[in-house]
Amino acid sequence: MRAAGLTRRSSGGTMITQALDKGASHPRTTLLQIRGGTICSTPLITLDRKDIRRAADVLAEGFVEDPLYQHILPDRSTRLDVLRIFFRNYVTMLYPYSDVYSTSGNMEAVALVFRTDRTGLSIVSRFKDVSAMLLAIIKSIPICRYIGIRQFARGLAILHSMSSEWLSMLGNREYIHLDMLVVQSKYRGQGFVSRIMKPLIEECNKRSIACTLETQNPDNIPVYEHYGFSIVDVIPLPNSDLEQYCMVYSNTEDT
Repeated sequence: MRAAGLTRRSSGGTMITQALDKGASHPRTTLLQIRGGTICSTPLITLDRKDIRRAADVLAEGFVEDPLYQHILPDRSTRLDVLRIFFRNYVTMLYPYSDVYSTSGNMEAVALVFRTDRTGLSIVSRFKDVSAMLLAIIKSIPICRYIGIRQFARGLAILHSMSSEWLSMLGNREYIHLDMLVVQSKYRGQGFVSRIMKPLIEECNKRSIACTLETQNPDNIPVYEHYGFSIVDVIPLPNSDLEQYCMVYSNTEDT
């Protein structure tokens, strides 16, 4: 993904998959309003910083069988522990530029949505971005006790190779990026995907902005096509059989 000039790489794509229920949440508020002023017809919860740990655990459970993370972390026995650490630090890093949404305090579905209108182009902003990225890497070093230093470095290199330069096709236009979406297994098939997607699409329509996403799982493509997304680029990932599918939703004539 593309975050504030610092995170110009994908976290691993957007997916809809399985995770375990982690219990009740105490969200900051139940909103009909996305932070920034756009009213949505479907209520969503904007999670607070204190909820990041639980949300990251749900994301880790959801991505544990994702093709990308199977490639990065071949050992299934340590993958979940590693992903929990990774997602906690990744979501914390992006939190100032993003909204972390849930469908309720039970976190039936969790989504991380990056917002370009919260980024800065000044030297000070870029310095803060780089500092946040380095801090996230440092805080993720405990991963080494599960997979070792060499495997940790390999994982960072793979994530760094996943370019989001394709987003330059949007120019200077504002957009939102659906970085991650997970539905817990016990709630699948109950409409929770729509409860996340419809407010985002309504926002894009009302504000005439695009929504972008990346996925390495081809099974996700028909799901997002159902909501009006189109593939605009397919990028092979180095040293693997994986491909990154770059998708855009826009109701404007520019994209």
